[in-house]
Amino acid sequence: MNRWLIVFMVLVAGCSQRDDRSESATDHPAAIERVAEKGPVQLVVRVSPIEPRLSDLVEMDVVVTAPPDVEIKPPTFGDAVGDFLVRGYSERTPDSKSKAKSENADNMRVFHYQLEPVASGTHLIRSVAIEFIDNRESSEAKGKTAFIESEPIEIKITTEQGDQTPDLANLEPMVAPVAIEQPLRFWWIGVIATGIALAVLWMVRRRRQQRDHVVPVRQQSPAEIAQAALTQLLSENLPAAGLFKEFYVRLTGVVRCYVEGTTGLKAPEQTTEEFLREMRSKEIFSAERSARLTEFLEAADMVKYAGQQPGAEQIGFSILRAREFVER
Repeated sequence: MNRWLIVFMVLVAGCSQRDDRSESATDHPAAIERVAEKGPVQLVVRVSPIEPRLSDLVEMDVVVTAPPDVEIKPPTFGDAVGDFLVRGYSERTPDSKSKAKSENADNMRVFHYQLEPVASGTHLIRSVAIEFIDNRESSEAKGKTAFIESEPIEIKITTEQGDQTPDLANLEPMVAPVAIEQPLRFWWIGVIATGIALAVLWMVRRRRQQRDHVVPVRQQSPAEIAQAALTQLLSENLPAAGLFKEFYVRLTGVVRCYVEGTTGLKAPEQTTEEFLREMRSKEIFSAERSARLTEFLEAADMVKYAGQQPGAEQIGFSILRAREFVER
């Protein structure tokens, strides 16, 4: 009787261990995580898988937690996040486990991204910045806008073959040729094939001669491209429809693309701070022109990221600065 009781207890203990392992694997998926805290706000950036393949989509969650009186604003991403292309974006409801671990679960927001790598190798996700407004009565910075940023994340993208290098020595050897009998009565097939080959060669030569005489189309200069884009933007009259942010995003984009085309700086891919720092370090423009460009970009950022509502005079001044810069 005691022997059967011992066997039963061993089987029960073995089942309990298997259940614990399964739950542990589910609760802790493999992911890269960066945590940042600033004042009452906590920012968690979680990326998975750790080493994706080139054919995989990378999942990125941006989790922001703050007290109820702190206003959290969504991150402002474009078509790309660092070296990745954005293929999907949504705001998700926090799961019960995340809420249970947080003291401020009622003011938790989760922004989910699906990212696509463009090549194998090391990819960089730059700092993720979240804007928030602290409206707590006890806060010294009540009503002021602030930002919290995460640390950058490097991800290694592998190919389907991993680290293996294709080797021609692994190919199967070539099979020896097999002779095929060609009766003399089919000699006319060779004559027709030769005639077709000569006709094809004549057509290829004729097309090549015609192509050589085609006058190449003159490419537009960066200034012409920028002026055309600026004219198109102004014709849409976005400020009249209240689309101030979209208007300033496109207006600064015209100037940034012009700067990249004339100087080689990767202006469209940099933040305003990064671009201005590199511009000053390389002394690309004169001091006066650098000051005007700095004033223009910083004023535009107040509309794009701080929610400032510009008046007609400010909009006209911004258009004048942009036109002056690309037409100079």
